Amino acid sequence: MDVFRRNVMRVVNGFEEVNELGGLLGHMILEKNQNQTRADLFGSSSSSNSRSNGHNREQQTALLYEQQNDLRMEELASKVSALNKITVDIQNEVHGQHAILDQNANSFNDFGTSFATTIKKLNVMATQQMGKSMCWMVSAIVIVFFIVYFILTRTNST
Repeated sequence: MDVFRRNVMRVVNGFEEVNELGGLLGHMILEKNQNQTRADLFGSSSSSNSRSNGHNREQQTALLYEQQNDLRMEELASKVSALNKITVDIQNEVHGQHAILDQNANSFNDFGTSFATTIKKLNVMATQQMGKSMCWMVSAIVIVFFIVYFILTRTNST
């Protein structure tokens, strides 16, 4: 679970960094585009230069769109990569949990089998005359053990 939380925090921090970086790059591109637009506006006023500036402006706009698309694709690729890492970590965690559950199920099955065998043996012993006295003796020993245990725990706690 700790691995999952660390990965989620890493992705959230990564998203924040990408958003800050994207905003900074977008601001830089916008500022560059505004500076170029100012130069185009206050530059020469001849008609041939105006046509080349119009063509230049279209190329710059296309380049700007291409740069923005590349930036967005890089952001998307980093987010997909982060999600892929999280997915792999979740998958590993699930496989680990399944292994633990399988081990627990096997342990409980083994315990159930040995407990059923013990109960059968106790039933056989209880039906015999010698077994009945043995049951009383074992019960008395268990009771004495618990009494001694409680007395010792009370004296140690005070």
